Amino acid sequence: MTTYDDNDIASLFDPQLEDPVPVIPPGALPPSWAAGRQTPAPQPGPRAWSEVEFPPHPVTEVPEEVDPRAEDPAVLAEDTRTPERRRKRSKRRGKTPADREKAAAKKRADRARKAVRLQLTGTSGHITRTSRTSTAWFVQKQGPWNFRTTGKQRRFIRDEAMVLTNLQQAGVERLHRRLVRTPFPVEQWAKDHDQWAAPIDDVPGALSWAEYLRGQQHAMLWSNATIKGRYWGIELPQRSVLGIGLDYLANTLGYVANWPLLGTLSSLITGWADDAFAREEKALADHLAELERIMAGRGVNAAPASPTAVDYLLRRSATIGLPLAAGGGAAGAGDWEEDDVAALEDLTDLSLTPGDGYTTVSGVVEGRRYTGAVIVLTVGRMAPLPIPERMLPWQVIGDPSGEPLEWSDRIELHDKAQTIRTMRSLTGKIENQFDHYTVEHDEVPPKELAEQHTRVQDVISDVEEDHSGLSTRTSGWYRVAVVGATPDEARKKVAGLREMYKPHIALEQEHGQFQLLREFIPGEPRANIAHTRHMDVEAVAAGMATAGDRIGDRRGVVLGETSSIAPRPVIWDCFAAHEIKHKSGLTPIVAVPGSGKTFLAGMIVYQAVRAGAYGVVLDPSGPLKELANLPEFRDIARVYALTGRDSRPGALNPYRVIIDPRRDDPEYDTGHTDFARAADPFAAAQAKYDADMRAAAAERVEVAVSVLKMMLTERHLHLEHTESVLHLAANRVGGDRDHNLGEVLDAIKAIGETDPDQAVRTCASGVYQQLELMSRLAEARVLFPEAGTVGSGVDDFDADIRLTILTMPGLQLPPEGVPSSQWTPQQRMTAPLMHMAAWLANRLVYEKPRHVRKVLFLDENKYLESTGAGRTLNLRIARDSRKFKVRALVCSQLPDDFLGLDGTDDKTALTYEVFVGDVGGDPHAIDGALKLLKLPAGQGFEAFLAELGSGGEDTLDEDTDTSYQDQARRWMVRMADDVELVRSSWVHFVHLSHVFAALNSSTAKNVLGGAA
Repeated sequence: MTTYDDNDIASLFDPQLEDPVPVIPPGALPPSWAAGRQTPAPQPGPRAWSEVEFPPHPVTEVPEEVDPRAEDPAVLAEDTRTPERRRKRSKRRGKTPADREKAAAKKRADRARKAVRLQLTGTSGHITRTSRTSTAWFVQKQGPWNFRTTGKQRRFIRDEAMVLTNLQQAGVERLHRRLVRTPFPVEQWAKDHDQWAAPIDDVPGALSWAEYLRGQQHAMLWSNATIKGRYWGIELPQRSVLGIGLDYLANTLGYVANWPLLGTLSSLITGWADDAFAREEKALADHLAELERIMAGRGVNAAPASPTAVDYLLRRSATIGLPLAAGGGAAGAGDWEEDDVAALEDLTDLSLTPGDGYTTVSGVVEGRRYTGAVIVLTVGRMAPLPIPERMLPWQVIGDPSGEPLEWSDRIELHDKAQTIRTMRSLTGKIENQFDHYTVEHDEVPPKELAEQHTRVQDVISDVEEDHSGLSTRTSGWYRVAVVGATPDEARKKVAGLREMYKPHIALEQEHGQFQLLREFIPGEPRANIAHTRHMDVEAVAAGMATAGDRIGDRRGVVLGETSSIAPRPVIWDCFAAHEIKHKSGLTPIVAVPGSGKTFLAGMIVYQAVRAGAYGVVLDPSGPLKELANLPEFRDIARVYALTGRDSRPGALNPYRVIIDPRRDDPEYDTGHTDFARAADPFAAAQAKYDADMRAAAAERVEVAVSVLKMMLTERHLHLEHTESVLHLAANRVGGDRDHNLGEVLDAIKAIGETDPDQAVRTCASGVYQQLELMSRLAEARVLFPEAGTVGSGVDDFDADIRLTILTMPGLQLPPEGVPSSQWTPQQRMTAPLMHMAAWLANRLVYEKPRHVRKVLFLDENKYLESTGAGRTLNLRIARDSRKFKVRALVCSQLPDDFLGLDGTDDKTALTYEVFVGDVGGDPHAIDGALKLLKLPAGQGFEAFLAELGSGGEDTLDEDTDTSYQDQARRWMVRMADDVELVRSSWVHFVHLSHVFAALNSSTAKNVLGGAA
């Protein structure tokens, strides 16, 4: 392994670097190699006779012997006549058996080398050449499929089918499509993540930033994730016979160009040849331009392959069965000459054991030799495929296996006239067979003949009557390569893949595996014509080989891995919505208790703070407070208890929690763009500042009234004058920061004594008695400061703290389903305490400079949404989070908390990212989750949401309980228009074991695979 100096920044991005993290990654290997890397290296067996090294013989002096034949004249004469024959005889006599065996082995190797010599002669840009054909290559990237409506999925298929139709109409007759896999670019992720982040300082003895990056790469490598890419190889028209002949004559007569008469003829023919070549070159350029326009169309959106992409295609195709890093083709990318092709032939050694049905592949990658077994399967008979209504695209069915399957499609496109001729010829054959049964033998013909005749007539009718081109017919050969570290492993994978494709599609294991594997290489001939699939372009496009899981980006925090089609890491730039898309940072996390909300939020907060963001957590139940004890957060994290013995009087005083705007903020600077057109920028800035000061004072008054209303019983709330009494008292106190709720109570008491209206006095007296009783509770000390004070501790929060965690130990949450009239005073205090704690968390975030990144986590959002003031707070978070660069993770158990109890406070339009976990299977909750995810009802998405619990069947019967099979929590995640199923799995992230221990709740144990 490579080693670097500790100060070398490049060492951060080398996943094979020796480091203290106890992980042994498989490098950039496909999943097939993960098991192979874990098995012990095979011991060398007995070597062939030709490879045995003999010990040196001792040199001894041998006395010369006199040959009696040397004195015979006849023998001398014979030896003189045949000296050459004698030399050959002596040369043969001088060879040992080992020499002869080596020579035979060399001949066998030479014969094998000739058998695998490539047809490729070179490349030019995105065009590969053989001695007979030229092929232009285009690259199509991985596309979406999951959680799209059936109409959109049909449109995806139809768009790709139209591309095939347009290619046929442009004169294309043959295609070679190659689906290749590249390892997930963990090295590039580390580089991008390092640039994206502003990491906190390393702490001695704690996990350093370099170790963190390395550990993240190792964990993602262990998942063996790959990214798809499909190459479209379009065969170009061959040169005309006239042009080739003129070139031949021009080259032949070039030797006599200076002769008197023949030189004139040579110049004439050379000119003709040049003109013919120029015309053909222009026609080819126009044809290539037309192909680029077609391939860039909707449905494929492919671009001409870059030299690096062509380089990777050739290397990947020549080394199927061997690992190849994503950047393996980047070095020296450019046009290939014949010498380069010869080097490509030397990348692998291929051998086929007759009768075993697999190809053994061996080669050296990055100085290490690998050996594997490859089995190529061919798509056989296909039943009618209900795609997309009930099936995945037929070339994606095997992707959930997690294997890096590679496809090679050889497709011939037929024009309308050719198809009709072929079908009418087939009709004649069927009718002749029918007559053979009925007329010649007077027998009942098989029913299959009538069915075949009907199908042929349907094809003719479709082709003749179709004007869209979607009935264009094709002939194709579709191969898929399955790789195993050993032949037995490859056979097991083949058996599993066949089971996945049954009963709709048969996968055939043909003879000639060696030739079938060579067919994957551009320029190589088709291995055979068996199992030809005759389909229209829509059936071909229904393969959708590039469909995959698409969500997130490649530079942010890790959320888990996708689990819809094929697993790959889910990376989320949690500040892209603010910095790039200009969207809200409100992120609902919805799931029933025990579904992993707190664990997921804790992992996001931990990674974001490590990357330099400021974190504020309001966690009433308190498990996240252990994050402050992590070694890497030493001296930059604080925990503040808002209830219990450690709480500080007045810490949640509304008048102190809501802060005034700061005059030195950039938005009040006279140079701000908002004041560019003002006649007096200073006066305009001051007017804006004064208006915001008045707004803050009014907000304090409203929040004070809301908090007091939450403390009242149902009876007092429904009194006629309660609302007016509370507002009158709060307005008398005013909205300055030097007040507190005790002064409002005094004002209410004064109204109950001095107001001229008897009804008002009665109401005020009752309200005062209730609130004065509530203010004496131990839970209320954070709302009501000591006499003569405005609250202590609120202004003492350290400005240099990166992670602030607010907990509320001892908080008594109201029981579900119990009317509020039956709540205890302690339970009634939950709503005002949660409300003011959310305001404090909000304030700790918003008092930071606008340009810095911030993460806010609010738990138990249902208690905020139960009041109008709480809904206002959520709405403010949703609308202002973009301006202040706040990622607000708001947890709740029901989607209604974000959709509004009566549908009038819907925040769906304000959410750009949404996490929905197990919602318990309730139809109403599922409908709300679909609305949050912006998915339509009636499309089958309800089944996904109903099954979002942990894998297996959960039962108390130990004999039948299978819930342990997959205990990673699953989430439906929406980011922009992408919706995917994500497994929050952390089994390979061993470098974060101390973080998991800090989040050691029952949910965390389930995520990590431990006991609940």
